[in-house]
Amino acid sequence: MFNSNPMVLNFIAGFSFAFLIAFISFRVRFLTKSGSIATFLLAGVIFSLGGIKWSVPILTFFILSSLLSKFRKKRNEEVELYFEKSGVRDHMQVLANGGIGGILVIINAIHPDELFYLIYLSSLSAVCADTWATEIGTWKRTLTYNILNFKLVEQGISGGISLIGTFGAVLGSFTISLSGIYWNTLHTGNYLVLIIFAGVFGSLFDSYLGATVQSQNKCNVCNKITEKDIHCGMNADYHRGLKWMNNDAVNFLSGIAGIIVILILKNIIA
Repeated sequence: MFNSNPMVLNFIAGFSFAFLIAFISFRVRFLTKSGSIATFLLAGVIFSLGGIKWSVPILTFFILSSLLSKFRKKRNEEVELYFEKSGVRDHMQVLANGGIGGILVIINAIHPDELFYLIYLSSLSAVCADTWATEIGTWKRTLTYNILNFKLVEQGISGGISLIGTFGAVLGSFTISLSGIYWNTLHTGNYLVLIIFAGVFGSLFDSYLGATVQSQNKCNVCNKITEKDIHCGMNADYHRGLKWMNNDAVNFLSGIAGIIVILILKNIIA
């Protein structure tokens, strides 16, 4: 007999919707096979335990960021030479960007607290701001500066920032703030300031890590600095940074940075 228990129904609906999202995303090449499996599991948990309140922000980030990646690649494919991974996300990218949300929704299901939702939004704001800073900032050729000394660097290199990229970070964090504003319990102005600031800070922290400790290689053919292990068809040599600090680790830490900002500022601003 069909089980009408609300929790069972939530899990059936949540994982069914997650399967649909993962399958379509794989077909349109938003995700690799491993990325679609990770998305199915992660999204299933968030959809089932968090309902529409938690689902809207993660879907907003994933769908809009994936579309931006597709459009940007068509306009400025040259910067792909610097990036460790393409716009087709694998399981590690999915977990780096959304894994915190999966953990938070489980904790909130056990011990409900509005603070967990605010932390969730701040982590998404940070990874969305960072993603949009990259995608919008490399939409076309523009002046790019090293975040440490503001010297000109090649567009696409880790640790580089630009005016249009910073605008992309603000736009990304603002978009995430809007995705959760319906369920906001704070003063609207304070809420927007918190989420947007957390996002932009997380994005800049990502660039700082990229300029200091992120693993970088050097191509033996063209001598360019890149995140890729293989460049110009040959193995690239290690150049600097911590070898384990790849792009996924940096993205995860930028999400953590957004959370720390919220925890520090919430009681001051809210």
